Amino acid sequence: MRNYIIQPAMTRPVLALFFLFLSAAWTPSVPTSQQIPRPSKYVEIDYSEIDKYARSTPASAARSLTTLSAYLTSPAKTDLAKARAVYAWITSHIRYDEQAFSGQKYSSEVEYATRSLRSQRAVCTGFALLFKHLLKPAGIEVANIKGYARTFDSEAGHPIQRVDHEWNAVRLDGDWYLLDIAWAQTTAKGGKPNDYFFLTEPVEFSANHFPIDPRWQLLDTAVSKAQFDQFPKLYDAYFRLGFDNNFPKSGLIRASDALTLTLRNGKDVEFMCALGRVGGAESTTVPVSVQRSGETYRLTIAVPQRGNSTLLLFAKPKGAQPERVKSYEGIASFTVMKG
Repeated sequence: MRNYIIQPAMTRPVLALFFLFLSAAWTPSVPTSQQIPRPSKYVEIDYSEIDKYARSTPASAARSLTTLSAYLTSPAKTDLAKARAVYAWITSHIRYDEQAFSGQKYSSEVEYATRSLRSQRAVCTGFALLFKHLLKPAGIEVANIKGYARTFDSEAGHPIQRVDHEWNAVRLDGDWYLLDIAWAQTTAKGGKPNDYFFLTEPVEFSANHFPIDPRWQLLDTAVSKAQFDQFPKLYDAYFRLGFDNNFPKSGLIRASDALTLTLRNGKDVEFMCALGRVGGAESTTVPVSVQRSGETYRLTIAVPQRGNSTLLLFAKPKGAQPERVKSYEGIASFTVMKG
């Protein structure tokens, strides 16, 4: 979503659902695996020491996958700490480059990961293979997952036609978790990776990722490709701001002079909406009226223009005091069809 911060962006807030603050075991006092919390949106873990260590890795340690793996994981006392150290190094040292290895062939995953290591450039495959082959020597099981990703606002409510993305699942202390390092790096803010994409909740991950093998959704009830193709484009701010995991399942909306959206959020939030040409870079704000009943928000949005357009939905926590400048984050986009 382009231009989705209406005013200079505020610091990305800590997810309000967090209620624990715990170490990932990067110290000599080693907790047992049973004491390590299952990473989730309900648990905030202090990764600061791990991240600092990984970011300051000397170049001499990155001569090969083997030497780098040993350097990053040797201080770690848990699987989680090992995975975080590798993630922190990749997001701080590898630059996303769409031209990386374009059109080139490789004989093995290790060769591809080694190229990414040496050039410090990669696309999604390079990020995923680096994560896998830096953790493999440390005994951590990692899967590379190929599938479909909803990346652009113009794809809201439309089928994703080709397999175009790759990400990871990692097994930590017996449980599988999902992460997308390429997206964590490409949506970084203030020089910090977007940690929302590190061990993301499966339901939230499924909003924009559909694996070829549906087992890697890690959901009790798998989403079908037909269902996935109808979803809107959701942004991480949708979940970070506390909106219900039961997100709108239809991203294609037929409208007259107005349309209605119903969202659930237990917090006080404000909304703003804009409409723009499908695939375009500009949008114009449109009126929105909001009715709230408990945790349910009913938005009635004006649709002044005919044809197909992209509806951009923004939100922010409601300020306790009147605000001179309001800063919104993009939470979702929909394709609107008005005859």
